[in-house]
Amino acid sequence: MQFHSSKPCAVRSCTAQRLQLHHCSSRALLPVRQQQHQHPRQHSSQQTSSIACRTSLADVGPSFSNGGSSNNPLELLRVTRDVQARARLMAEVMTDGRMSHYSELYQPCPVEEFLSKELGVWSYNVMLFAVANPALQVFDLESQVRPAVRSLKAANIDVTDIWFVITKHLEILAEPIALQRWLDFLSLQALDSRHMANFLLKAPDALFTSCTQAQALQVLGWLKALGVKQEYLFPRVLCPCPTILLQDVTTHLQPIVSHLTSLGLEPQHVGRMACVHPELLLISVDAQLQPLVSYLEGLGCSTCQVARLLLEVPQALGGRPPQALFGARVEALRQLGVDAPTLRQMTGRSTAWLTMQGAPAEQISHLRQEMGFSTEQVRALVTACPAILSEKPLELQRKADFLTATLNMERGDCLAHPGYLGASLMQVIGPRHAFAVSKGLEAKLQSPGAACSSSNVRSKGGAWGWDLSLLVAGEDVDFADALGASVNEYEGFRTAFEEEYTAQLSKDAAREFQEELKKLGIYEGA
Repeated sequence: MQFHSSKPCAVRSCTAQRLQLHHCSSRALLPVRQQQHQHPRQHSSQQTSSIACRTSLADVGPSFSNGGSSNNPLELLRVTRDVQARARLMAEVMTDGRMSHYSELYQPCPVEEFLSKELGVWSYNVMLFAVANPALQVFDLESQVRPAVRSLKAANIDVTDIWFVITKHLEILAEPIALQRWLDFLSLQALDSRHMANFLLKAPDALFTSCTQAQALQVLGWLKALGVKQEYLFPRVLCPCPTILLQDVTTHLQPIVSHLTSLGLEPQHVGRMACVHPELLLISVDAQLQPLVSYLEGLGCSTCQVARLLLEVPQALGGRPPQALFGARVEALRQLGVDAPTLRQMTGRSTAWLTMQGAPAEQISHLRQEMGFSTEQVRALVTACPAILSEKPLELQRKADFLTATLNMERGDCLAHPGYLGASLMQVIGPRHAFAVSKGLEAKLQSPGAACSSSNVRSKGGAWGWDLSLLVAGEDVDFADALGASVNEYEGFRTAFEEEYTAQLSKDAAREFQEELKKLGIYEGA
């Protein structure tokens, strides 16, 4: 073998020698490497040497059918699996900005060339994917890659989606025959190409190797019997979670439904939950569902409350243990001084704080820091009216402002009537107050000023102050009867008030947004 002084020739020579090494026995490796180190042209070997000369073929991997052998570290990266060897090769690539140089010399393997031409993907992107995923070299072009890609294209899946699926789920190329069968199956279910791509993107390998279409049809029939509509069957249930098709109806799926219906849910409720969170059909009854139910009942939830909570938030039926889901919320109340019996009483009255984002820590913090209540006062408020813990801090602030600005009372006055902070300002407090004032009946909702904790009411509004319990307690029918007014008239008034209130909130939000833009110096309005 002749070595020349030019660099490209030296690279080709070293490449040819590497190819010979691959077909030689392992006993021949050491003498050849010694021959490389004893080469007289040291200046040429220094220019053309790469990290490949310091990496054993065992590090590179067993298969060179697609990847070949080269001094180019990028070409070695696409067949190298050993972590340390890959780190050394990456160091070689990134040293002194050599990435562009090695990219120009990079020779794609047949699989890469096919993917680039067939899918219209830039060869550089294919190279980056191959370098990052040595597993690509395992697949054979003619028996695996080509038929798999052609099947995907024949199913009218966009080439961009095909490339995306391959990059995220490379193993889909392994079983082209099984892939074709599933594409035919999905076509019979009237799935469009985008939903097919979504299904394949999350389909487990076992779906192509151990799941029969007869089993899949059985699961489909069971889901339809559960009440899942045909138009939701794949887009909302099976495309997000194809693993459901691997589950046995009798031993896995039906026990989940049976346990949930024992809590008071109807089968159609479970079907609705599956459309929101299909992963609930993968849980274990003994390891996940039953411990969650027991935990919630231990917090004070009744069976009916547990069922309602799971119906509203089916995501609770996930892989996380109950303590991880609700432990921080319970701990926030314990730090406030709420003991276990009181906590159970609170939960029995309201479970919204268990699921609302940020609750109850944000509400407790706002009551203490923004509204000025002490720890003892906050504890008294939330234990008397647990609904406060499910109110957004902004809503709590609006009710406090309404109390002082419109009702001419002080924030401390709501301590005697905790239900005020738990009632809706838009649906209860605001329309009832406005209706009473418009009818001149506010005296029926007021009590002597001594009932309030402050003399500020008497200085602003006379000797009588609003009785907050009368303002927020009871249903609309009871409120209208207490005023001697028609409930139909009040309901019409409330509807108009809610519309006006919502419009005002939108205006306030727009104004606040403009003010923020002005502060940032990017507001372009008048």
